[in-house]
Amino acid sequence: MADIADLKRMALNWLSRRDYSEAQLSQRLSRQGGEADDIAKVIAWCKAENYLDQQRFISMLVRSRVNKGYGLGYIVQECRQQNISREQVLQCAAELEIDWFALALQLYQKKYGQSAVTEYKDKFKRMAYMQRRGFSNEQIQFAINQTE
Repeated sequence: MADIADLKRMALNWLSRRDYSEAQLSQRLSRQGGEADDIAKVIAWCKAENYLDQQRFISMLVRSRVNKGYGLGYIVQECRQQNISREQVLQCAAELEIDWFALALQLYQKKYGQSAVTEYKDKFKRMAYMQRRGFSNEQIQFAINQTE
């Protein structure tokens, strides 16, 4: 059973290393034995002191996933697990001015180079790969058509 001072210390320790979403931080604090109302107070304190910033976390997550070659669909799905709404992700992506079509093309060329699609089965495999990475059908078609 952890008291508020211990929870604050733990939260600061974690937040000093990297950004967390509110959901992640509250989950970690509850695993350390924090009571729900104490955790809510600690999270409110972290937000008031600007140690915990949901927008900053979303921005970091979106930039990180874009740099790893993931599309909007994948990022939205991952954020949903952090209790972050689709609207928040879309707003952040708009602020970062991400060109999803260029990103899809870049990922496609990195993975497949300039090799042309020889048969339908191969095209289907490539499209499935791009979909798993979170790109829309329009973005995938754009990448395939630009390469051929």
